Amino acid sequence: MEYEFSQDIIGRPVARFSMGHEAFGLWLEDELSSSVLVLSLLEKFDGLRGMPFQALSWDGREYSLQLEGDEVSVLANVLMMELSGWDNDEMALSDEGQRAACGQEDFEAMLQQWLQFLRTIGC
Repeated sequence: MEYEFSQDIIGRPVARFSMGHEAFGLWLEDELSSSVLVLSLLEKFDGLRGMPFQALSWDGREYSLQLEGDEVSVLANVLMMELSGWDNDEMALSDEGQRAACGQEDFEAMLQQWLQFLRTIGC
């Protein structure tokens, strides 16, 4: 998983991820655009260390995070509606940018780098 952090022309944090992981970037921008929120999530991960089976669900406005065992996934909430029966062929969405998954270690390393970036730009 490759990614790059930058700012847009008005100073908001931007996260761009490699193909297949785009949802992580959208999730960071929409749900974790302040260092306080990132720290809160990292604390939750720390609280799970040493547990035989780790599980965490974190619902945001646009995206939800799921941790099960060693895998972390992000899924757009609109896809959750489709999966629960709100499925119409004319309204179906592309998965591009709607879901992504990776290992917990890679995810936590990415979160630490996002936190460092946010602190650098004063968010």
